[in-house]
Order: sequence, then structure tokens, then C-alpha cells
Amino acid sequence: MAVPDWEIVIARHGATDWSRAGRFSGHRDIPLSAAGRAQAAELGRALRHPQPEIILSSDLGRARQTAEAIATAAEIDRRQIMTSTALREEFLGSWEGLTRAQVAAASPDGFARWASGDIGSFDGREGLVAVARRAVPVLVAHTTGLPRSSGRLVIVTHANTILALAGSFAGMRHERWADLPCPAPGQAMVLG
Repeated sequence: MAVPDWEIVIARHGATDWSRAGRFSGHRDIPLSAAGRAQAAELGRALRHPQPEIILSSDLGRARQTAEAIATAAEIDRRQIMTSTALREEFLGSWEGLTRAQVAAASPDGFARWASGDIGSFDGREGLVAVARRAVPVLVAHTTGLPRSSGRLVIVTHANTILALAGSFAGMRHERWADLPCPAPGQAMVLG
């Protein structure tokens, strides 16, 4: 799949108290921590020039808060941020809210699969192929055939969604998506 003719910046939301504690968040709507709000503000300053033409965000609070910090720094009205449930983190089923140690104890086989880089659907997890099926069309719909001025599109989302988007647009076999680099909380990368 070819990357659209835009500079596509994929930003990972800032840190949360759950990420600091090593808890799986998934679809849980966890707000940014104080450190995450500082990361979001710093990310906003880094991405303000050239001014993003479009900001897309997951609808979950931690991503929205990060998108709002980017919009504020770029002097874009926050009401122009487009949110989508399709940009949410992977649904993690019964793992959501648990630490790695708790998941390893409750589901040793599933945890071992995940730790080895398996991105499939197991233990109630959605799987990254399913994440790509819902997230890629959002990006394509907002870029294909649209006139642009700056050409910069910023997507604010989550770690597993970033892997699914990057792997899809790189044309990689999905078995290798777990090997891709992923920005740390409050960091970004250019797709393409």
C-alpha cells in the first residue's frame, strides 16, 4: 500500500499513570498523567511548524488531550481536531487494567505468545490485523484526493495502532509488525 502524498506524522499519546505502572490500557479511557501532559505540550511545540493541516485523534481521552496540546501549540482551534473510534488502541479483552505480571500469571500461554511478538487475536485480544482494518481507512479517507496547503497530517493514537498503521503502509507481512519501531509516549514519527 502506498503512503498518500502527505507528510504523515504519527504521534503516540503522552504517558498515563497506568503506562508508568505497566498496566495494559486498551480501550480503557485513562487520562494523561502530569508527566504525560508535559510530554504532550512538548510534542505540540515540536510539531507546530509547519502547521498541521489536519489533526486526527483516537477518541480516548489520553489521545485527545495530546491532540489538543498539539492544536494549541500550532494555534489551531481544538474544534478542528477530528476524532475517531477507529483510531483507538487495540482492544485487549481481559488483559485491560492488569499488569504484565498479572497477565503472565492468569494467562501464561497468551502472555508468552504476546512476549514473543505474536500480534494475533487471542485471549480476547483484537489483534493488529483487525486494528489495521479499522484504522487505515480513516487515514486514507482524510488524504486521498484532497487538496492540501502544508501537507502535514498528524495522527494521535496508541502504540499498537501505530504498529498496525506503519506496517500496513510499509507493505510488510503482518507477522513482522511487532518488529517495527514505535515512538515512546509523547513522541512521534513520520510515516513513509
